[in-house]
Amino acid sequence: MSDIFLLISDIALRNAVVEQIKAAKLGEPRLLDAAQAEMKRKDEKNPCVVVVDEADSEKKTVALLRTIHEKMGNENAGQKPVVFLLGGADDSEGVTETFAKPFRLGHLMTRLRYYLETAPLLRDREICFGPYRLEPQNRRLLREGSDEPIRLTEKETALLIFLAKSSEPVTRQDILAEVWGYDERIDTHTLETHVYQLRRKIEREGENWLINETGAYLLARGQE
Repeated sequence: MSDIFLLISDIALRNAVVEQIKAAKLGEPRLLDAAQAEMKRKDEKNPCVVVVDEADSEKKTVALLRTIHEKMGNENAGQKPVVFLLGGADDSEGVTETFAKPFRLGHLMTRLRYYLETAPLLRDREICFGPYRLEPQNRRLLREGSDEPIRLTEKETALLIFLAKSSEPVTRQDILAEVWGYDERIDTHTLETHVYQLRRKIEREGENWLINETGAYLLARGQE
């Protein structure tokens, strides 16, 4: 079970986040009090995610987050915690993602699920489809009969990983939320642009690995 630490003094907001995390079965949320954090570090596993409210993100907290980052980098081969800031500036130091207020709890849960379930696969899991073997940790595809690897961007890798998790077509909205962190209200051609560029890299004449079915996408497993 993943560790999710909360530094949210607003009781109503904290209770709402805790309820959603438990309902989504993402992990067991626990409180991270800035004054007790260093004591906690001595006898607890490193957290996977730290969720901080802007009201609690004073300089002391930023320094604490930096300490956690450094500690985890030394102990876990560079696997540092994901830090979500609820409100605040986009360029806040040590923060992975910022959620402008008012934010949707469903959006926050989607991003939590991505970092707890999908992101680890980018480091560890190899995926095969058709003549390809995807090496997420190296962000590259290897094709049978070819000695030249196909280099991928981080988003291209995450897109293939996400599509590979499902045997059914995945909606455009779900892909944008999972891979890019966008909610369904945002109109963007980001996905279509990445799919186009990815097709240019992996699809040879007569091949169709990224199947579009009425606005949803499916990763083909083998040519028919």
